[in-house]
Amino acid sequence: MRPFLTTLTILLLFAATALAPSIITDFTAENGEDYVLLTWNSGTESGLSFYQIERSLDGIEFQAIGTMTPQGSNSSYEYEDHDLYKMTSRTYFYRINATMTNGSSNYSSVAQVTLSFSGIQQTWGSIKSLFR
Repeated sequence: MRPFLTTLTILLLFAATALAPSIITDFTAENGEDYVLLTWNSGTESGLSFYQIERSLDGIEFQAIGTMTPQGSNSSYEYEDHDLYKMTSRTYFYRINATMTNGSSNYSSVAQVTLSFSGIQQTWGSIKSLFR
């Protein structure tokens, strides 16, 4: 390929990617009483298979913690993460992986939330975990 055509091809691919409609918009993570509430809105969900909710303790390595079925374009979603390690303070990082029917993925931005637990909440969390 000639250099001009290579540059033009790269620019067209970049422009197509930049102009593609967003699947996940307005993604937030909020501190609940003893859980994290994740909320997001969808844009165009055409070709979307499912949403995979992912959590990380370091913001680098994420693990899947749940999935949600698409409800249709321009929908609102909520997910509550109750499976938290109840120590004095911990920061959690979250992202949403929109998995397409062709196998590709679109990731949301990363949202973080820091939870602080009292001594009573830590003890109660330990007792509850014994009976799970």
